[in-house]
Amino acid sequence: MKKENLKNETLTQPTSRVFRVTITETLKRTVTVYESELKEATPDDAVQTVSDWWHNGQIILVAEDFSDVDFEAKEVTETWVGGDGNGCVDQVQH
Repeated sequence: MKKENLKNETLTQPTSRVFRVTITETLKRTVTVYESELKEATPDDAVQTVSDWWHNGQIILVAEDFSDVDFEAKEVTETWVGGDGNGCVDQVQH
């Protein structure tokens, strides 16, 4: 009988310790806004204008805007369900 790879079978927590590492990248760009582009010449209106441009896709941050990276590790203590056999867990049960 052929064994099938069941992606969502329930497994018990491995006997070795397991960690989840979250990677947070920060992209940063300074945008120049001229008074003629604003409804009111105030810092708040400048921020709102740039926010609108960003939400409308007129400003798209890219790799050249990279500013910082942070790594945060937490130990996993819950049981887990599924996975691809390469350390990628589909779902954690609490």
